[in-house]
Amino acid sequence: MKLERHVGGLSLARKANYLRARGWHEQDGGWSSEIFGLLPMAKAVHHQLTDDLSQALCKRGWQVVGFSERGYVQMRDGERGKPCSLPKALRTQARREKRPVAELTYELFLAAMLEVEGA
Repeated sequence: MKLERHVGGLSLARKANYLRARGWHEQDGGWSSEIFGLLPMAKAVHHQLTDDLSQALCKRGWQVVGFSERGYVQMRDGERGKPCSLPKALRTQARREKRPVAELTYELFLAAMLEVEGA
């Protein structure tokens, strides 16, 4: 699942503003953060979005339990749920809240952006 499609497709300017708001800095060849290092814009947006969405799910009772071999976040529903990918966690949470996945994902993204702007 391409997470970016659920947050409005993000234009280049919007991607740059999003990354800057989350502490990234533009450098030769890409975007840099203390956590993720130097990455091309597409990967930087994906990593930041993954981080924001997983943290938002944590506020709804999910836990980050690790990362797959490819670096994707693994989530668990509460303390007893089986580990799953972030997209599956988003689908499960959306089903629980009886709403479309895109709607939930966009809400979590906007909440993360408002959190940054309010800080």
